[in-house]
Amino acid sequence: MIPSRPVSITVFVRLKLRMLGHGLRGERRRVIAFAISLGVGLWLAVTGFVLFGVSGAVRHDIGYLMAAFGGAALVLGWLLLPLLFFGVDETLDPARFALLPLPRRTLAAGMLAGAMVGVPGLATALAMLGLAVAGGLRAGPAGAGVALLGGGLNLLLCIVLSRAVTSGFAAMLRSRRVRDLAGVVIALLAASMGPLQLVISSMVGHASLAPVLRVARVLGWTPLAAGFVAPYDLADGRPLAVPVRLGIVAVTVALLAWWWAVTLESAMLGAAGAPAGSRPVRGGVVRALLPAVLRPVRAGQFAAIAARELRYWSRDPRRRSSLISIIVGGAVVPVALRLTPGHSPGVPLPLAVAFTSVAGAAILANQFGFDGTAYAAHLLAAVPGRVELRGRAAALSVIMVPVLLVIVVAVAVFGDEDGQLVPTLGTAAAMYGASIAVASVLSVLIAYPVPDTRNAFASAGGSASAKGLLAFVGMVVAVVSASPVLAAALVLPGALAWVVLAAGLAWGLGLVLVTTRLVGDELDRRGPELLAAVTLRV
Repeated sequence: MIPSRPVSITVFVRLKLRMLGHGLRGERRRVIAFAISLGVGLWLAVTGFVLFGVSGAVRHDIGYLMAAFGGAALVLGWLLLPLLFFGVDETLDPARFALLPLPRRTLAAGMLAGAMVGVPGLATALAMLGLAVAGGLRAGPAGAGVALLGGGLNLLLCIVLSRAVTSGFAAMLRSRRVRDLAGVVIALLAASMGPLQLVISSMVGHASLAPVLRVARVLGWTPLAAGFVAPYDLADGRPLAVPVRLGIVAVTVALLAWWWAVTLESAMLGAAGAPAGSRPVRGGVVRALLPAVLRPVRAGQFAAIAARELRYWSRDPRRRSSLISIIVGGAVVPVALRLTPGHSPGVPLPLAVAFTSVAGAAILANQFGFDGTAYAAHLLAAVPGRVELRGRAAALSVIMVPVLLVIVVAVAVFGDEDGQLVPTLGTAAAMYGASIAVASVLSVLIAYPVPDTRNAFASAGGSASAKGLLAFVGMVVAVVSASPVLAAALVLPGALAWVVLAAGLAWGLGLVLVTTRLVGDELDRRGPELLAAVTLRV
């Protein structure tokens, strides 16, 4: 018997290079695809090298910003791209080694070495050399050495992060739910480019880098940018901070490598389902059917309606497109009013977020139009109208309230108006509740069918535009109905800000409860008529 010897890491490197070479001898489209990827990788590498290199020659604070945000963007790119394309290396797929008696540590180390010689790894390594140039310009040879060490750790972080995430979420990435969620995230990221451009142009126009520097300094103590800004500690006379920052990156790499080795088996075998040792959900099978955020709610018709709607908001393409449009539109308006150059800072913050608040619930103005004949099951089950309306409003609030909070807080912080945050939150709560109340009325009185299609721009019978105008009028009515709280936020002094917050919460919740009670009775009477109105006839 020939004694077996341990597989060295160089075997994986040679295997990777050989598979790349054989791929170039195959179909022409593969050769073209590799040439394009090589060109894109070279362009990104040169761009990163120039960006990091120039950061050492410009003003100190500007260079710090370039290093912090450029490094964070690079690491996030290595994190997100594998999730979007399910991996970054088709040649050394871990599933190909499932039947071989290889220890997980050997397999992980070999795949890491193979990733180093790929186009993404080489492009990132070339970009890191620009960081060494910047470190040398800032702090001499010592700065260049720190930059080289930080660049090596950053390269390991990028590669291990991408592999650990794809291995850890291998089973999840094969499910339809996660793919739908990824589609929502991609759409949100693409749609947020406009607001992000407004924020950047605003900061440049106002010539104030203080808010951006605060964010960059926070990033500098996270694994995203710690290794990129370490040379600046030498330049600022803080040598003791260098090992701390590099230690943050090194510990993160070690933890990710451990996670990668642990989850590598699931990536090789493609195991799906619940993880071993998972405990059953407390409350039995019925409680397990509810999303985690709704499990504290008492099981019943309200919880069932809210769970159904919450799932449909993420799975139905028509609802997803409407939800993304509302979120992006609600973020653009306050950014345009408060953060873009050329706009007067005299626009009160509570008034600037008014559109965001009412638009967040305006999507409920035709909430039954998405159901079609499915609403018949609710009629047969005799679901009370008030429970129906409140369950649907609660499901949307689970999504929109956190988004609304993030938008309001971000606009207040970046606009240096922290003192207006509390009354603005009270105004937003009142207007959001008023918008739910008005939308509930419109959804019962002017319901119309929404075509069951993936085309987000399809309309029903040519009348949707007129009824959409009524929904816009409903938004105006919501603003008017919440105007007392808005007036209090604008008039009362800062010492009474908490009064405005409490009044806004009570106002919004009271309008929702009273309106859904009254309109719910009308829904009980108009149920069959509403079903006929939302049923699409072909």
